[in-house]
Amino acid sequence: MAKKSSERSAAASQRRRRSADPRRNDPERTRRSILAAAKEEFGRYGFKDARVTRIAQAAGVGHQLITYHFGSKQGLFEALQDQWIDRHFVVESASDSLVASVREYVHWAHEDESWARALTRQALEGSFPISDERVARLIELMEKTRLRQKRGDVREDIDVGAVSLAFFAASIAPAIFPAFARAFIGVDPSSAHFAELYAEQLSRMVAALAQTEPKPASDPGEARPSATAPEPSQPDSSV
Repeated sequence: MAKKSSERSAAASQRRRRSADPRRNDPERTRRSILAAAKEEFGRYGFKDARVTRIAQAAGVGHQLITYHFGSKQGLFEALQDQWIDRHFVVESASDSLVASVREYVHWAHEDESWARALTRQALEGSFPISDERVARLIELMEKTRLRQKRGDVREDIDVGAVSLAFFAASIAPAIFPAFARAFIGVDPSSAHFAELYAEQLSRMVAALAQTEPKPASDPGEARPSATAPEPSQPDSSV
């Protein structure tokens, strides 16, 4: 009798803990928690070796909630792709020049290395191709760079596609090759000093493409423009 009473008490306690968890009543918070955990998992293991069970455990949610919100592991990774592309648009909108965009990309990769690693691992695996819809959004980003070329950010004899690819790769290089970054520059790539130094040097290279002097970097005490992408809206659920 005492055993059954103890089991009922434990079950009731577990139900109270679940009901007290704000993620159960906040679908958007649940999505953010899952995406943050997924980004770390894909960054460490790649797409093929990532495990949804580990993502659920790290996010503190049940496996079924990942299925409900994203459908599958591929759906989860595609949601991360959308999140990254959204943030690219935010960076471009918040930056008044190509120089400013490159600085922001460097700081983004420095502050959140897992997304760069996840993207690189997936590309090397060739797990699945990027969808036509996402390719179209990337092309839209390129058109923004072409407008900057017309404005004088990049010389007319330089292909903006090649420039964008080169500087995107350069911005995430320290996260992918930290040993090379330390050896070549002589500074710990995980330090804030490295991020400021590297961002300044890349911005000078970009400015050289337009044969202009780069604007001084913002004071370290000043906040950079926010590059946080909004979460895609999802229908509410009591799951």
